[in-house]
Amino acid sequence: MDWSKAKNILILAFLALNIFLGYSLWKEAYLLFPSRVVTYQEIEKAEQKLDSINLELKASIPRQIYFMSFLTVSNKTHEGEDLADILFSEEYSIDRSNEEEGFVVFQEGKNELAIWDKGKVVFTREPFSSIEDEAQEMEEEEAASVAEEFLQEFGLFPFEARLEEVVAFEDGRYFLLYNQVYKNQALFGSYLKVWVHPNGVEGFELYWLKPEGFSGEDISTVSAASALLNLSEVISESEEKKVVESISIGYYSEAFDAQKWDTVPVWRIKITGRGIYFINAYTGELEGKDENNF
Repeated sequence: MDWSKAKNILILAFLALNIFLGYSLWKEAYLLFPSRVVTYQEIEKAEQKLDSINLELKASIPRQIYFMSFLTVSNKTHEGEDLADILFSEEYSIDRSNEEEGFVVFQEGKNELAIWDKGKVVFTREPFSSIEDEAQEMEEEEAASVAEEFLQEFGLFPFEARLEEVVAFEDGRYFLLYNQVYKNQALFGSYLKVWVHPNGVEGFELYWLKPEGFSGEDISTVSAASALLNLSEVISESEEKKVVESISIGYYSEAFDAQKWDTVPVWRIKITGRGIYFINAYTGELEGKDENNF
């Protein structure tokens, strides 16, 4: 055997393997491929336009333009009685009077569980007593732990959930918003909202999607600066100065009563006191809005 030749073959094989693994890791980490970088002049133009309608840009504007494809999804549905058996410890009643509207309500005393055909779940518990002064010092991390432990206990906390934001109320309660993540991409169309009292979870709202995979060709997106410019054209001027808190890219779609459908890339733009806007990253048009009512 020619050991020198065999050694060279092994070296080349390992080199090829390392290149392949390196590319795979790079692709997994960056799934989005920037084609060019947005100039500072474009960013300044967006800032000036926002300022003209009384919006202050405090968010960092992503400077990449990406190539993204559609993401095919379907609804993740739940069996009502199975979920009620998990969440309720005593006998419950079932109200089917709203079936034509697409949901059924389960009740156990003052605890209520509503389940929609499209997969949305809303659970509310009997209100806790008033909050003691010392209980108001619950920290954000503790509120998140309370929410996640409660949902994990019933097998309802999705492993692909990412904490998007936490809102603290003056009375010591917290609101937590989780978004779904699929292959490093945020799915803004799905969500988990949890309301936390220092004595425990007051309730939650869950709507989760089942990603079926990416489809179609990668298409160049509009820039974040362009998305801000387009948004400024379709929203009214603020009477008081409002702040653009954040802007990020991901996928969005309203819920559909369908086997599966395609979601589009969007720029998610949050404005303090005005809600969250989703700008279609292909067309630059307003795709949807979340009033962000807590």
